[in-house]
Amino acid sequence: MIDFRYHLVSIVSIFLALAVGIVLGAGPLKEDLGTTLTQEVTKLRDDKTALRTELDAANKATEARDAFAAAGNAKLLAGRLDGRAVTMVVLPGADSAVVKSTSGSLTAAGAIIGSTVTVNDSWTDPNADKKAARTALGDRLAEVLKLEPSTSGQTIDRVLAAATVEAVPSGSGVTNLGSTSSSKAAASVIEELRKADLISVTPDNAARTTAAVIVGAPVSKGNPAEQKARAEAYAALAAAFDSASSGAVLASNVGSTTVQGESIVAAARSDSTISKGLSTVDDAGVPMGQASIVLALEEQYAGGAGQYGLAGDAASAFPALEGTK
Repeated sequence: MIDFRYHLVSIVSIFLALAVGIVLGAGPLKEDLGTTLTQEVTKLRDDKTALRTELDAANKATEARDAFAAAGNAKLLAGRLDGRAVTMVVLPGADSAVVKSTSGSLTAAGAIIGSTVTVNDSWTDPNADKKAARTALGDRLAEVLKLEPSTSGQTIDRVLAAATVEAVPSGSGVTNLGSTSSSKAAASVIEELRKADLISVTPDNAARTTAAVIVGAPVSKGNPAEQKARAEAYAALAAAFDSASSGAVLASNVGSTTVQGESIVAAARSDSTISKGLSTVDDAGVPMGQASIVLALEEQYAGGAGQYGLAGDAASAFPALEGTK
């Protein structure tokens, strides 16, 4: 009986509270509650409209700045790379629009584009058998090119770099090696790398050049550990091009946005040995970044290096504009 009364009282209390809530909601609190909700909704709508207006204004300002920078790049960059022969290296996932823009910027600066080397995804395949095959191939081709032994980086990275670029001899006054034909050994090495499905190169039998611009993208294939390993491997490849030539710039379009995957530029910058010699540009998708690629390569020829762009690990937004023409 006690249990029955307890449950009966509980049920009555619940219904009483519900009834009181209904009465209050339909009576004295109805108007205040409705007014408050209406005011909140109106405020949220006004805030949304204001934010949309601010965003549209910011986008318009950004587009105007980019248009102005693009218009000024022609004069800013003209003649800065006259007579310089440059190899373009395209890493897996690179934005084709960025590759095209970069080629155009280099040409507008007076550079001569030698070969365009497209690196296949198999270059960093983590499979143990594939890695062993790359190592064996690299060792064999290093003998073909008569490369000195080295304890830094993959031998196959040095092989590809040595087959496509070479440094300007100090004090020679030579600026353009692109007019000379490729050596028979370098040509045979390129063909071996092609047959191994590691790269593709256009045009055939292109001459070695004096510098390289490497265009990449964040690595999104595989688990986080694999992405990191691949990004570091591509950064090491870029460093090999820098070591073998008179200068190299690694460019990507990541800027200040959240990167999906592992950034190759960030991997290069986080390695003090690599960043000491290799220049990087993280905003290659905008006109300012395109100007930075040319200016950074000019700086490389002068013996300097820098990390440029909009990402948090960039040293500055763009290279110093010394010698503006």
